[in-house]
Amino acid sequence: MNERYTIKILDTPYSVMTDAGRTEVEQVASMVDTAMRELLDKNPRASVTMAAIYAAIQFADGKRRAEETADNLRGQLRSYLEDMNKLRAELDELRRARG
Repeated sequence: MNERYTIKILDTPYSVMTDAGRTEVEQVASMVDTAMRELLDKNPRASVTMAAIYAAIQFADGKRRAEETADNLRGQLRSYLEDMNKLRAELDELRRARG
């Protein structure tokens, strides 16, 4: 069920609808606010729009990297499971041979 929350980013209130809980929404809003403030502090002549775009690029890159890492981990897990299944089959074969 979607809930409506009011968050603040750069002291501007925004209303969002989400199925996430209040804590999650506040954490995400805080991350966005912090990223934008850091960008604006580094470049005072940047507009809020520029800061939002740069923050979006940073978050998208972080998401891409996390997905890449997750894919690599899934591949490793599949490989480990295949190895484990092969070893189980070998063990079963040795047990049958020993009778």
